[in-house]
Amino acid sequence: MQELVRVEIIYSQALDEDFTLAFKEAGVAKRFTKLDNVMGAGCSTPRMGDNVWPQLNMMYLIFCEKEEAEKIQEIVNRIRGQYTTEGVACFISSAMQG
Repeated sequence: MQELVRVEIIYSQALDEDFTLAFKEAGVAKRFTKLDNVMGAGCSTPRMGDNVWPQLNMMYLIFCEKEEAEKIQEIVNRIRGQYTTEGVACFISSAMQG
């Protein structure tokens, strides 16, 4: 079994191009699952895709080695710093491929 790191990033749809470009430039997150139309409420404005809260989020789910996860975390922190009102959440945990 291979030890991996699980990286979950939930972010406003408005930032999708920023993440895609940053990952490509850094050569990270080449293998990923990407979910669009993600609804939720966190530390920023709720994103429910309805008349009251019309925006939606997106989500990356990435399984990678620790070194790659650290590079991804740096990108997340940079984008979060650029767009302080958009809401960017990142969760990193250990995972094991069976």
